[in-house]
Order: sequence, then C-alpha cells, then structure tokens
Amino acid sequence: MFKCGACRKQFTVRVGTIFEDSKIPLQKWFLAIYLATSLKKGISSIQLSKYIGITQKSAWFMLHRIRHAIESGNFDKPQLSGDVEIDETYVGGKRRGSKRGRGGEHKSSIVGMVERDGDVRAVVTVDTKARTVAPLIRSNVSISATIHTDEYKVYNVLDRMGYDHQRVNHSKKEWVHNATHTNTIEGFWSHLKRGINGIYHHVSRKHLQNYCDEYQYRYNTRLMNDFERFAKWFSGSECRLTYSHLVRS
Repeated sequence: MFKCGACRKQFTVRVGTIFEDSKIPLQKWFLAIYLATSLKKGISSIQLSKYIGITQKSAWFMLHRIRHAIESGNFDKPQLSGDVEIDETYVGGKRRGSKRGRGGEHKSSIVGMVERDGDVRAVVTVDTKARTVAPLIRSNVSISATIHTDEYKVYNVLDRMGYDHQRVNHSKKEWVHNATHTNTIEGFWSHLKRGINGIYHHVSRKHLQNYCDEYQYRYNTRLMNDFERFAKWFSGSECRLTYSHLVRS
C-alpha cells in the first residue's frame, strides 16, 4: 500500500493498470497472461476458468483486458517495408444459403498486410472498397515497399499511389509467379480462422478487432520464447478497461 502525499488516500501499484479494481490475485492474472500469450491458438474463457478456478464470466472479462493491453501497447509502429503482401478475408456469416467469401452477407471484412520475415497488421474494416483500403495501406506500408496482391480490382489503386505493385491471378490458378505470391498473409488468415473457429467458435463484429490484435501479437513475437513474449505484454498494461465499457453497445 502507498499513500498519496496530496490527498492522503491509500492506493496500490495496481492503480492505473489493467489490474485495477480486480479482486483476482496477481498470481492467477500472471498465469492467465502466460497462457493467453503462449498458446498458439489462444484459450477460451471456459477453459481458462477451469485452469485458474474463477467463473467463466470473470475469465471472459480477464481475457478481454489482456487483449486490450495488447492493443494499447501497439503504438509507434514503423511502416512495413521490403516485400509486403496484402490480402483481405471475411469472418462470420455462416448462414444456410448465404454467399461465401467476398460480398457475403453478414460477414466482417479484415484487411491484412504482412512484411515477409516481419510483422503483420490485421485491421477490421467496414468494407474492402478502394476508398477504405487505400488510406489504410498508405498509413501502414512504406512507399518504397514492393506490394504483392492477388487480382482483386481494388488493388489497382496501388499503381496510382506510386507503389511497386506485383500480383498473381488466383482466378487463373496462378499462385506463385517468380517471387510474387500471397502465401504468407494467407498462412496468417488460416491460423486466425482456425483459432476463432476451433477455440472461440463465435466472435462478434464488435470485438473482432481485439481478437485480431491477439493473433497479431503472437505472430509478431513468434521469434521470442514464451517468457520474453509474456514479459513484453506488460509494456501495454498501463491502461484500464471497465466491464461497462466493454459490454456497451
């Protein structure tokens, strides 16, 4: 316990961090953080509640606060450079008779950008039109980068933006052309979707970006060992997320 010299009120080191006002012991918090950051596909709130002996509701809130700290720690990120692959994917909308993939009803779109042998960025968007995708690419990808995409017509804007733009034509069964392919970002999509479908089963659009941040964090720290990844998480822990704010519509 500490005491403020101005107001004379007592407080703990938890104040101003993701742990503030939590009655869960820090030992359980640390185990939850370790599991959430080290397990490749993540961990569900039901499984976490069994591991550390708390309710599923508390585990759900805890995992969202862990993701919130990951998001808060993603500041001052350098632009992607070198060879950068860009692709989009769609999550949700599995209804009988609904269209699959691009343009499917009730689906949420995600634009992904990955630097080969580097970091990935996954951003939930309202759509995948040029007016949405172009500013996103401009802010995240260096103009000196070589961008690799598929034949989706939205990416035609990259040539007008001044990028060195290379593409493969998936509709003609072309997957690799010399050094041009989108296999890296598609590998990340596979991992993201397998995790969501296999571990979480359903993710609402409201929280989808938080889950993308979780998988993005593990991908970007893939060269670290589990302890280094666990320790790095604390760089974003000086933030707060209240339950009322989390569930607000």
